[in-house]
Amino acid sequence: MIKKILFVLTFSFVFAGCGVVKQITNLSRLQFRLVNIDSITLGRVNFTNKTSIKDLSSLDVLKLSSSFIRGDIPLGFVLNIEVKNPNAENSVSSKDDFKISSFPWRLLLNGREAIAGNISSPINIPGNKEISYIPVSIKFNLVKFIKDKGYESLIDLALNLARQKNLPTQLELFARPVINTPMGNIDYPEELKIISLNYTN
Repeated sequence: MIKKILFVLTFSFVFAGCGVVKQITNLSRLQFRLVNIDSITLGRVNFTNKTSIKDLSSLDVLKLSSSFIRGDIPLGFVLNIEVKNPNAENSVSSKDDFKISSFPWRLLLNGREAIAGNISSPINIPGNKEISYIPVSIKFNLVKFIKDKGYESLIDLALNLARQKNLPTQLELFARPVINTPMGNIDYPEELKIISLNYTN
């Protein structure tokens, strides 16, 4: 009888372990896509709904000109990354959720690295096929990034981002996710290139 109980317990443990391993394998195939950008600001001016120089008020121009003279015009926006688990099962419960505990990233704008960083807190990833989002807050001095370009170039760049906010082809995000699981952290072996046109895994 004792042998039978031990066999059942061992089988149950192995079966459960196999289930965890399967889920972890699925998580290693997570897919990422750059969905859109929002909350676009240049200096102290909101550019989110601006698509032309004509959309700038006299006060906006004054603020931007003053910041340009000082050599400090921070460009800020939120980059929204979509995450999905294509191999997950629809029937799993919340106890099968995982977390992205770290997401070190670097951002390229028009092919040049602009800034690097990490998420401020873990992101929950459902064990089912529900889509999750990672908001990445971006802020850097556009004057230093563009360097020898003029005032108009800064404005044009911000306007282009606003025009392409739902398809930001100027941006590339390279990231190396770290996923927290019941068996410990999983570090992706290399950086992922995340863009807006298709999923990356």
